Amino acid sequence: MKILNILKKLKNSAMIKYAILFFALLIFCIAISLFNPGCSKTDSGEHIVSEEPKEESGAIDRVSPRLKIEVDELSVSICSGEEYDLMTGITGTDNIDGNITEKIKLDIGDYDPKVPGVYMITYTLTDSAGNEANPIKRTVIVRDTEIFTAPPVYTEAIEGEVKNPEAPGLFGGAWYHKVVSSKDKWLGIEGTVTLPEVKIRRYDGDYNTELDVDPNAKNLDNPSVYMGGNATNESDVGLSFSRALVDVDLQTLSKGCIAFRPFWRYITDVNQDVGGYDKHNGEYAVSATNNNCIANYHWRYTEYYYLPGDKLRMIIYIPEPNKMQLQIEVIEKSTLQSSVSIRERYGWKDPADFKSPIFHSPGHGTGINAEYKRVNAIDQVANEGKTAINSGTEIKNAVWQDTYLYRKIGDLLYRLPMDNNRRGVLSAPDSKFYTVTFDGVDRSLGGEVITIHPGYQN
Repeated sequence: MKILNILKKLKNSAMIKYAILFFALLIFCIAISLFNPGCSKTDSGEHIVSEEPKEESGAIDRVSPRLKIEVDELSVSICSGEEYDLMTGITGTDNIDGNITEKIKLDIGDYDPKVPGVYMITYTLTDSAGNEANPIKRTVIVRDTEIFTAPPVYTEAIEGEVKNPEAPGLFGGAWYHKVVSSKDKWLGIEGTVTLPEVKIRRYDGDYNTELDVDPNAKNLDNPSVYMGGNATNESDVGLSFSRALVDVDLQTLSKGCIAFRPFWRYITDVNQDVGGYDKHNGEYAVSATNNNCIANYHWRYTEYYYLPGDKLRMIIYIPEPNKMQLQIEVIEKSTLQSSVSIRERYGWKDPADFKSPIFHSPGHGTGINAEYKRVNAIDQVANEGKTAINSGTEIKNAVWQDTYLYRKIGDLLYRLPMDNNRRGVLSAPDSKFYTVTFDGVDRSLGGEVITIHPGYQN
């Protein structure tokens, strides 16, 4: 009725027409607001157009999904040619969609597991509402594990070769059997060795006498099997009995030494490569006292745990002047029950081929004469340079199947057997505490079987 009263007061039909149009538009807008549920007011009073509701309440999904990766998977190291699942340790979740790991996308760049190098893998994730997760990057290090192919064997006489080297001098503080070459135009050394059985009987405090090796006691005798070279300074490379993981998941190390692990020691004033694991992509660490450098590979790589009975080809390789590298090729995995059991008990990987980083070793490969050696030892903690301590520790049957020296003849590199005319030998401090035989090996090829027993004489 109020509308009709307003109309009666209008003076002419034109005004009536405009009024009718105005009220019609007003009624239309009211109807739209009442019957269209897609429009709503925000707290500020502004209108927005919503997307498809993502929750039963009709709320808008603006929450980004999450990518999660285990901390120890942010940087991984694999052998060249090794199969590795790039999705290992990574998951994707969303507040609405739940577990959406299968929607993770990978940008692998030029990643090739067959080609050594450092690669960056980028992970991205988008939920069904179009929200994007913060990307995650993983470093994958593909290690070069291709072992140097053995050169051909040379058996002819060599003009000018220096033969019949003297026995090396005695250095106190350890029990060791050392075989050295002459100082001549040698360019490396290799040998095939079956690692010895180990029984340790000297510890810092009490230990379990029923065990050959007690993982819960700190040992004071430390077996090692290694090689070395000396052009201007001494370098030692090989395997030292070391602490190892007794819980792979928790990365818990044994208190005592229970496995042979790679090391390399070199003397240099330059290019020392000093730094912790963080400097070397989590792979190895180098410390130095003045010019004396010592390096160890990280304990997390259980494939580089070598045990009694493992048969290995151990190599000192000179890749370029003033450089050296340790290489280890696995010939056979041990079948000794003690070694089989420890690998199973602690969840260690099967032994794998190993190559150390190339490190500075002055003089090698420069044309100057060099001496090479192989050594079996029982090193003794805090006893270097002193009188070796008698103990019941025993290193039994280190079998050197063969030993060869490297030399260029013409333009080709050859292996020459480290026979009686090419070696000097020392069993220190007294040969009566060593049993050296040639059972099952060829002495003319540098073969030898060594047992060290400081607790009793022959």
